[in-house]
Amino acid sequence: MREIKFRVWDKLLKRMFSWEWVHDNFFSRIFDYPNMIPMQFTGLKDKNGKEVYESDIVIGIYNKIGIIQYYALTPRSGFGIQYWDKDSLRWSDEIGLEFEVIGNIYENPELLETK
Repeated sequence: MREIKFRVWDKLLKRMFSWEWVHDNFFSRIFDYPNMIPMQFTGLKDKNGKEVYESDIVIGIYNKIGIIQYYALTPRSGFGIQYWDKDSLRWSDEIGLEFEVIGNIYENPELLETK
């Protein structure tokens, strides 16, 4: 069973808050604040053992850059990596440990400018 936890990006402060901070201070109310963007833990770790959350930017095989996203309105819901090519989506159970988290879309948007 996957551990349910979140981290939060504060749009006003331009700061990421960890699960520990969210849990201790805001957990039951993080969805009540429009400036807070919650990102759910996927239950996965990258090839370096770093926890993977929604909105993380990853680099995968063949040096392809993608974003971790949750797909709910598809025949098969779950976390996947959205890539920018014809092989555009890989599901979390197909990913294995072949990728590395290199940032996230809020703190490192420049990583996506090359695509």
